[in-house]
Amino acid sequence: MIRELVKPEHQLFHHRIDSCSYKLDRQFLSNTLVENMIHYNGIGISANQIGIWERAFAMIRDLEHNEIIVCFNPRIVKSYTEEVEMEEGCLSYPDLFLKVKRPDKIIAKYEDVNKKTHKIKLQGLASRVFQHEYDHMEGIDFTQRKVNK
Repeated sequence: MIRELVKPEHQLFHHRIDSCSYKLDRQFLSNTLVENMIHYNGIGISANQIGIWERAFAMIRDLEHNEIIVCFNPRIVKSYTEEVEMEEGCLSYPDLFLKVKRPDKIIAKYEDVNKKTHKIKLQGLASRVFQHEYDHMEGIDFTQRKVNK
């Protein structure tokens, strides 16, 4: 089901979202996130961007192989010190691109649709997308992370 993107002024964008609801239909949310990410031509989308108050997002982990992962209750357990500055966009801010500095490598944990926990090391674009979507879960949007130059 395609949902409308929430405007950046909406309260969902400015509050930390706690862990997923106990009775959450993870398969339905997973399908909804992936369908909306593809519909809006994104490489990542968080549940709160489409008006759903759950700690979950979908992202393309590998563009070359179109590998999509859906992360429930994501967290970053380690950020490496090397940071990279890169232009970022966001589905919630069409046509806005800002330079953002983020760690190039992270170690992240998340649960999948079956509540199985995964621990992964991400680098480059996949690391950046995970961090961008994770920020949405924390009530932070990329305009707050822009590099001032």
